[in-house]
Amino acid sequence: MNLRILIALTEIYDLEGPRLATVDYLVEHGIDINRVAGFCGSPTVAPITLLPNQCFDFPDHGAGAVESVVIEARGEDGETLIDLVAWPVADPSDVRTLLGVAPILGLWAAHNSATYIFGRPLVLSRTPLEWLQAGCTGSAVAVPDLATRIFLDIADIGGRIGASDHTHQRELKGSLQDMIRRVEIVSPKPDRGAA
Repeated sequence: MNLRILIALTEIYDLEGPRLATVDYLVEHGIDINRVAGFCGSPTVAPITLLPNQCFDFPDHGAGAVESVVIEARGEDGETLIDLVAWPVADPSDVRTLLGVAPILGLWAAHNSATYIFGRPLVLSRTPLEWLQAGCTGSAVAVPDLATRIFLDIADIGGRIGASDHTHQRELKGSLQDMIRRVEIVSPKPDRGAA
């Protein structure tokens, strides 16, 4: 396990007992801790500092801290902790990671083609909050650029991605197109017949 993640988990779980804010958040959003803990650890409301590139860290002091939900991101085996994912309580669409290495939550579902065979798509929740509310079924994007590679791999084997709705579908297609447009393809030398 990455040392930075281990230190961060120690900080989170050293918060005094089950914080009332965490319990309130889980109840308010209909999240069953017994159903989700095996997939993402124990969701915890904790103060974080928002950093560039959709990353976060834990503040040394309370200044500038944003109350956020923090969960574990697990690898394709469903067990190995690869990153922490957080989002402000007030904005579940502002998804951030501690290390920037977790492409999606539910990585094991995306890497298991049995999840999306026989015409079934990989269910993709719009936000990690929606993923928790769905009992961690399917996946949710954490780092869009990294998730794009996984979606292309799924498409390569004939799999499909199931968006939450038409708006989500358009957002995902736009994200994929933006990523592909950023790829610069160069030639080491000009064609022979070029003038």
